[in-house]
Amino acid sequence: MAYTSLYRRFRPDTFDKVIGQEHIVKTLKNQIINHAVSHAYLFCGTRGTGKTSVAKILARAVNCLEPVGGSPCGKCESCMEMKLSTNFDVMEIDAASNNSVDQIRDLTEKVQFAPARENGYKVYIIDEVHMLSKSAFNALLKTLEEPPLHAIFILCTTEVHQIPQTILSRCLRFDFRLIPTKKLVDHLKSVYNAVGAKYDEDALMLIAQAGAGSVRDTLSIADMCLSYCSDNVTYNGVLEVLGQSDPKSILSLTGDILTQNTAAALEKIAKICDSGKSVQILASGIAENIRNLLFIKKCPTANRYIGLPSELFDEADRLQKKIDTAKLLSALDIFTSLEGEFRYTSQARIIFEAAVVKAALTETAEALPSSQKNVSVPKVAPKETAKVEGVIAPKTKAEVKKTDAPKPDPRALKIWSDVIATVANDSEMSLKGEYDSFLKFAVSDGEPFVEGDKLVVYFADGQPFIIVDKPENRALIKKIVLDLSGLEFVAKKKLVLSDDNTKSYLKSLFDNDLKIK
Repeated sequence: MAYTSLYRRFRPDTFDKVIGQEHIVKTLKNQIINHAVSHAYLFCGTRGTGKTSVAKILARAVNCLEPVGGSPCGKCESCMEMKLSTNFDVMEIDAASNNSVDQIRDLTEKVQFAPARENGYKVYIIDEVHMLSKSAFNALLKTLEEPPLHAIFILCTTEVHQIPQTILSRCLRFDFRLIPTKKLVDHLKSVYNAVGAKYDEDALMLIAQAGAGSVRDTLSIADMCLSYCSDNVTYNGVLEVLGQSDPKSILSLTGDILTQNTAAALEKIAKICDSGKSVQILASGIAENIRNLLFIKKCPTANRYIGLPSELFDEADRLQKKIDTAKLLSALDIFTSLEGEFRYTSQARIIFEAAVVKAALTETAEALPSSQKNVSVPKVAPKETAKVEGVIAPKTKAEVKKTDAPKPDPRALKIWSDVIATVANDSEMSLKGEYDSFLKFAVSDGEPFVEGDKLVVYFADGQPFIIVDKPENRALIKKIVLDLSGLEFVAKKKLVLSDDNTKSYLKSLFDNDLKIK
């Protein structure tokens, strides 16, 4: 007998078996129960999240003679007929290969024919509907707006932004979400238990993370691992299937980069690449490790979300204590930008090695020599006389202008801690793209001061300030600060003293009393 892949074998056939889409399942079940089914639906979302599966379940449910809680019973005469390939009341159309206006016109003509069963529905599932031509969309408009009472259209797409607004406005839209890793792990357990396979818990977590929220991708990887590991899925076996290196060696490599041990980092890269591992996967692994370090540094319950084995988590925790946030953000920015560069180069390894050296040698404020430490402006109160190498002692002044450094007060610290908590909890806004996902890490580096009716926050002149100063991020923080305190938010850079700006900074403090040879 021919082998059936896991994702086909365990495809849900009732609403209760759909995972991670409770908001959609509940709505559709209520519509079936209350006999309030719409004439047109739009299912959109990432691949493998259940769009076509839910469409097929809905098609069977509206024709089921005795639905159970809104789901098809699977036993009645109608449900049994739906399973046959000869049934014409459910038509599944691939818009990628049937995208011409003539094919859509043919469909709109056939939609007038009544279904085979009295009081039943003819359901048209159009997959990848965004592939239709402009003329085909126009041909579908009238029928979609006023279809026959027996017709239901279900449009499925991964590219909802390519669908005309005239189509969107005629459909009931459902957005399918990515499946949380925890639910994917639970689903993998049930699948492996059903096929009688043994598995390691850590191996399932690795498979679920590689699936990236897609049930189909997760089960496809699980299928390969099952074949490779001979019914005993292990952590190392999954690593081999995914083409990844040992996580411990990747974390060690990440540590060498962040601690500026360039020689050791390049040696490890040479060994990993010589073993046949992909440079792209290696770069992705390093970026993921840096993200994990940021998560551990800023989130007390990090391991509940990143899912690292306990031994690896402890090692990562020790490493993050040695690295400041600005360094992590800078390195993460370097490695996440490599994905675009890899697409247009035939020298991926050279690009990657250059990025490793760049990330290792990028200095942050805490890594600078003491003579170049960050100094907030205006924070330095000059003494009446100052001894500076290469500078003639200034003349005595009756009065020297002093600007006392503003000191953080409990109010400023309380307001800013509330801002950090609010930004960290707004993960849904981040996923929608309403602000930079790195903002939650950047705001934690701010030094807040209340100055009159303003909350002035100083940031290092690097990635933290760049991230906070983005228009969308700055607007979000302004709104949060205003709602929490009624103060106006102002972001400022800390001054880093260097050969380029030390002279002008000292002159601003001592006026004309400073003479430089």
